Amino acid sequence: MVNVKKLFLFSSAVLFTCSPVQQIFCAPLVAEAYESRRVQRIEIQAENLPPGSSFDARPVLEKLKTRVGDPFSQSIFDTDLKALSSEYDRVEPQIEVQGGEVLVTIKVWLRPTIRKITWQGNTHIKSSTLRKELGVKPNRTFNRVEFNKKFNKVKEYYVKKGYFESQLSYTVEQVPGTNEIDIKIDVVEGRAGIIDDIVFSGFTDKQKSQILAMIYTKQYNFFTSWLTGSGVFHEEAIEQDRLRIVELLQNEGYADAKVDLQITNAEKEGRIVITITADLGPVYRYGQVTFSGNTLFTDQEIEKAFLIHPHEVYSPEKNRNTVESLKHLYGRKGYIDTNVQYETELVDDKPLYNVHFDIEEGTSYKIGLIRVFGNEQTKVHVILRESLLTPGETFDSVKLKATQQRLQNMGYFKNVNVYAVRTQDDQILGENYRDVYIEVEEAPTGHASLFFGLSSGDGVFGGLDITETNFNYKGFKRLPKDGPSAMRGGGEYAHAKVQLGSKQRTYLISWMDPYFRDTHWRIGFETYVNQSQLEAKKYEIDSLGGSLFASYPLSAYWTVGTKYRAKHAKIDVAHGVGRQEKEARKGTGNISAASVSLNYDSTDHIQKPHNGLRTYLEAEFAGLGGNFSFLKYSYVNSFYQQLWPRGIMKYRWEARFIQPIWWTAAAHDIPLSERFFLGGENTVRGFKPFDMGPHYGNGDPKGGLGYSVVSIEYLHEIFSILDAFTFIDAGSISNKKFSLPHVQLSYGFGVRVEVMNRMPITIGYGLPVNPRHRSQIQRFYFSMGGQF
Repeated sequence: MVNVKKLFLFSSAVLFTCSPVQQIFCAPLVAEAYESRRVQRIEIQAENLPPGSSFDARPVLEKLKTRVGDPFSQSIFDTDLKALSSEYDRVEPQIEVQGGEVLVTIKVWLRPTIRKITWQGNTHIKSSTLRKELGVKPNRTFNRVEFNKKFNKVKEYYVKKGYFESQLSYTVEQVPGTNEIDIKIDVVEGRAGIIDDIVFSGFTDKQKSQILAMIYTKQYNFFTSWLTGSGVFHEEAIEQDRLRIVELLQNEGYADAKVDLQITNAEKEGRIVITITADLGPVYRYGQVTFSGNTLFTDQEIEKAFLIHPHEVYSPEKNRNTVESLKHLYGRKGYIDTNVQYETELVDDKPLYNVHFDIEEGTSYKIGLIRVFGNEQTKVHVILRESLLTPGETFDSVKLKATQQRLQNMGYFKNVNVYAVRTQDDQILGENYRDVYIEVEEAPTGHASLFFGLSSGDGVFGGLDITETNFNYKGFKRLPKDGPSAMRGGGEYAHAKVQLGSKQRTYLISWMDPYFRDTHWRIGFETYVNQSQLEAKKYEIDSLGGSLFASYPLSAYWTVGTKYRAKHAKIDVAHGVGRQEKEARKGTGNISAASVSLNYDSTDHIQKPHNGLRTYLEAEFAGLGGNFSFLKYSYVNSFYQQLWPRGIMKYRWEARFIQPIWWTAAAHDIPLSERFFLGGENTVRGFKPFDMGPHYGNGDPKGGLGYSVVSIEYLHEIFSILDAFTFIDAGSISNKKFSLPHVQLSYGFGVRVEVMNRMPITIGYGLPVNPRHRSQIQRFYFSMGGQF
C-alpha cells in the first residue's frame, strides 16, 4: 500500500508539473523516499520501434551512472536523464519501491528520421533559398530543439528581407508504420516591406533633414541598398527611430511632442510608404534656473559651467549635459564624488520650466595606487604610459576620462574601464585617497591578410600583408615555449609585406617603437626589395635598401624627426633602345642619405579627416658615401574643411626638388630611382601615370628634378561607405633645377566605395585641360583592392 502511494505521488508530480524530459527533476517531495536505497533493477523500454525491428538496451545501460546494486542517488539519476534526453526524442522515467529496494523503468522514444520537408505559401522567396537557409536535409535524424533553432533563422531571414508581417509555422506528421516523419512548413509572407517613400507631416524642412540623417530606416535605393542593407522595414528599428525623433523634438523645446508612424501600401506592388506624423505642441522655454549647495566655487564660477539659461528653449539633453559639466568642474579639483541632481517645475498656465540644481560637493581626493587588470599579454608599462594620472596628485576627472579614451584609441583592447575605488591602504594614506583601477579586455592586434587589386597604374597585383600593432621583440626568446603570443604585448609596431604584380614586386619589413624606453621618442627601421616597371616598359628599376628613423613630438601637433637611408639601385634597360635610354644605366649604384623633418598634424581622423591641417617639411642630404650626391627638399600640405555634415573640402599642395651637388653635379647624373614622376590617380588625374614631363626618344618618361602639385577636391558622403567627389588638379614637372615652367591642368569627378570595409574601389574620370600630346591622356582611372 505504501509503494502504491509513493508511485502515485511521483506520477502526479510528473503529469501535472513537468514535461516528460524533466519529470524526475520535479518530484523533490518523493525523492527522499528513494534516496540511498539499493537499486534492484533498471529496465529500458523503447516505445516507438518500427514493426519488425529490435532494440538493444545494453548500450544504454552502459552509459548510465546509476547501476544495479548501487545506492540510488537522485543527483546521479538526474544526470543520466539529461544524457538520455540529448539522444532520444522523449524520455519518461518510472520509479517504485518493492521490499525496500528501487526498481527503475525508463521509457525512451527513438528520434524519428525526416522523410521530406515541404514548403507552402512562399510566393516571393524560392523554396530552394529557404531550404538553404534552414540547413536541414531529408533522411536526417529529427532533433526538435536543433530544428527549432534553425527554423528561427528562417523567420529572421524573412524579417531581414523586409517581410515584417511574415508568419511561419510547421507541423510534424508521423508516417504510419515507420519511425519517419514529414515536416510541412506553412509560410504567410505578408507585405514585402521595401520602403518606397518616407513621408513627413508636421515637421519643418530642417527637422526633416536632421531626422533623415540620424534614423536607421531609409528609403530603398536600387543602387545602394544591396550594399548597405537599408531600405527594408524592420519593426524594432522603426520603433527606435520613433523614440529618437521624439527625443530630438523634446530637445528643441517640444516637451509634449508625439510622433505617430503609419504604414500604407505604395502604388508599386510589394512596397510600402512610411508616414511619420508629429504633433509638436507648444515650444517650452526655461523660466528660472537656480542652484544651491556650492561652497568651493563662487556663484559666478558655477554659472559659467551652466549650459542652460532663462528664456532659452527647454532641452532635457542640456539639463543632463549641465549636470556633467558641473561634475567636471568639481572633478578637476579632486571632488570626484560630487553629486548633482536637478528638479524641474512646470509654471502654471505657461510653457515654462523652472529648473533647480542641487550640488553635494563631497570631499577632495588624491590619487593612491594605479592598478591594471585584465592585461593578459600587454605589458603594464605599455598601459601606464598612456595614463595622464600620477599617484599623489589631486584627482582630475577630466584626466581620468582622457586616460580611458587614450587607452581605447590604442586599438589593443575590446573594452577599457578606468575608475576610482577606495584605497586599500587608507590606514597609511588616509581617507582622502582613492586608487585608480584600469580594467582592460585584450583584443586581437595581429592582422594577416591576402590582398588583390587592379589599378590603371599598377595593373593586376596581389600579395600577403602581416601587421602586429602590439608587437614585442623581446618575445623571440620565448617563442618556442609560448608560441606566437610571446610576440605580443610590447606596444611596438611590426609590418611585413609581399606584393607581386604585373608591373611591380615588393618585399618589405618594418618595425617601430612609439615609446622608446618609455620616452616620447619614436624609433624604427624599414628594409625592402623592390622591382618596378611602373615608370616605363623599356627599363626596370631594382632596388634594395633600408632606413633608420626617429621622431619626437614637440607638442600635440608638432613632431620633429630624422632619418638615415641606404639604397642600392640597379637599372636594367631593354635591348634595342636609343643612346639616351642606355644612359639610364648610369643610375645604377649606391645611395647614402640623411634627412631632418618637421611635421604638423591637427586633423581629426587618421584615415578620413574632416577638419585640420597636415604639413610635412623635409630636407635630405645624399653623399654620406655612396655613388651619388644631391640635396632633396619636400614640402607637403593637406588642408581639410568640413562645410556641412556630409561635405568636405580638401586642399593639397606639394613641392619636391632635387639639387645635384659635388660629384653628381649634372641633372642627367641623378639616378632614375631618385627622380620624380608625375601623372595618374595619385597626382594629376586624367593624365597617364608617370607620363608627364620630359621623355626619352622612344616616349618613355625621364622623370624630373622638381615637381609641384596643387589639388582642390570636394568630397560628398552619400552613405558611410560611398563618397562622390569632384576635383581640379594642377601639376608641373621639370628636369631643371628649381624650375617649373609649364603647368598642366585637369578636372573631373569620381566615386569611392568600400564594400564591407574590405573592398575599397575608386572610379574616376579626369579631363586634361592642356595636354602636350594625346598620348599623355588617360581620362578614366580606377583602383580596386581587397582583403579576405
